[in-house]
Amino acid sequence: MSMVGRVPILFHREESRGTTAVTYQKLVTMTAQNPTADLDLIWKTAILFASPRPAWSGMMQFVQHGTHPGKSSFVFLPMIDMSPSDATCIYSTLKFLCEHAHRHNAIPIITFDQPLWWKALLIIEAEPEGSDLSNIVLRLGGFHTEMSFLGSIGHLMAGTGLQEVMELVYAVNAVVHMMTGKAIARAVRAHLLIDGVLNGLILSDALGVALPLQPGEAEDVAPPLQPGETE
Repeated sequence: MSMVGRVPILFHREESRGTTAVTYQKLVTMTAQNPTADLDLIWKTAILFASPRPAWSGMMQFVQHGTHPGKSSFVFLPMIDMSPSDATCIYSTLKFLCEHAHRHNAIPIITFDQPLWWKALLIIEAEPEGSDLSNIVLRLGGFHTEMSFLGSIGHLMAGTGLQEVMELVYAVNAVVHMMTGKAIARAVRAHLLIDGVLNGLILSDALGVALPLQPGEAEDVAPPLQPGETE
């Protein structure tokens, strides 16, 4: 029993090849029709017809129906009493995963957080051709993928006024973290708010449809100034 619940520790020798052999292939064009592809456009145009408009989560509740797919199952594997960032620990984990995937005739898929994902990628790319590690599908955790994506937006849009717009809703200290990919919940909501407003203004101008007034907002009916008149 003690041997079954144990992960063999395999020493990892550093290689110098690294990611020099990584090649990027062209992405295959997706041809499958996605029935939800137009939901984003419907949500953005909804602001032209009703105010307040439901948030994105409310839109999903309107259009999604049916039963929940059910619970996932989780199985705890043996623990490795080593530092998770140690290359030997990561290498032993990858080999253990490949061995069990081979037994079940399955593709090995493993998810790491960003620091460990990078180290695992270097280990896999340093392996010789034909290695069993080459079959691994290495995934970056969804949380860190989202953090990286939001952080890239904040970096590219620095100095454009995006930060100042967010500060109209959120505290200054919170916006600093949101621009770097932190404070995920606030950052996602802020980007959705800005995206909805910008698209609403663009669609209103393109279609010639006035934006609806907010509750309690009075319409400006003042006549335009005539030549020579001042306010």
